Amino acid sequence: MIGFTRRHPVSVLLALILHVAIVALIAVQWDDSVVIRMNSQGEQSPSQELPVNLPQESQPMKTFTVNAGAVQAELQRLQSEEQARLEERQRLQAMTEQEKKRLRELQKRQKEETAKAEKARKLALEQERKAEQERKNIAEAKKRAEEEKARAERARKEAVLAEKKQAEAKKQTELAEKKREEARQQALKEEKKREEAKKQADLAEKKRLAEEKKKRELEKELARKAEEKKALEKAAAQARLKKEQEMAAAALQRQLEEEAAERRAAQKRQQLASLRESYISAIMAKVKNNWRTPAKISPEAQCDLKITQTIEGKITSVKVLNCNADATPQFRIAAEQAVYRAEPLPKAPEKELFEKQITFQFKP
Repeated sequence: MIGFTRRHPVSVLLALILHVAIVALIAVQWDDSVVIRMNSQGEQSPSQELPVNLPQESQPMKTFTVNAGAVQAELQRLQSEEQARLEERQRLQAMTEQEKKRLRELQKRQKEETAKAEKARKLALEQERKAEQERKNIAEAKKRAEEEKARAERARKEAVLAEKKQAEAKKQTELAEKKREEARQQALKEEKKREEAKKQADLAEKKRLAEEKKKRELEKELARKAEEKKALEKAAAQARLKKEQEMAAAALQRQLEEEAAERRAAQKRQQLASLRESYISAIMAKVKNNWRTPAKISPEAQCDLKITQTIEGKITSVKVLNCNADATPQFRIAAEQAVYRAEPLPKAPEKELFEKQITFQFKP
């Protein structure tokens, strides 16, 4: 039973109210009441019934009244709360679907960014391969320069040996001198070759050093560009994430503000409805309290009284309309005089509750 009550609070409350109403209708008596009905320009519907005790020759028995309008209003309020809870669940479900969609889009963008990073990595590997090939080329050039240097050294040793032979040849005949001169000339040629070889070796060494320097600078530039690219990618990712978070926070803030505004508006409407009931009840009570007539009036007599008033409660006109067959001329005059005696009418508690014209269904 407790579980059923928790699952269906509106149905249980409705059943309890209906039982109480049936018991009350059987056990109590209803008092005469004055019904206030707004004209076609107003917002109040002519369904309010407020009990008013009339002065009688003898004190009537105390009775209890059941306000059917209040019961209906309570039922409508409970149904409105149930509808609001349903709408809230639907709104939360819609927000969940939107968040899932946003996450899918984010994952798609992350995959695209990963593909771009993989492409950049492959490009960096290709550049590294080219740099490695360049290093190999430089090493081969260095090896060739060393070989040239070794050949020059051998040539130099050979020249020294030739000079020794020339020294020995001086002791020989003129023919030997001639041969030595020729050998010397040959040695000069060899020396020139050695110098040329040395010059080429120096140039090769300078070129090697320049290429190594260029290579180191290229490696540093590649490393710097890689770092810059990594930093830019990280900053871009952080900026995108921050922007998405800010957009989500702004959307949530707007939603909270809209919900708060709606709650304030609902509270305002509820307050105005309550104040309107109090305002109309006060006007009715004051007119009823000023009812005076020495003539014998039928308790079934009734008329509609159309009252025109100012915002200060001053009555500008009173018209007696739609009287039934029991309403005598004396009743009509007394009803009109009761309205004028009630001047000034109670002021509206809020400016927007003021009604210039009010129509009563008046009974004695």
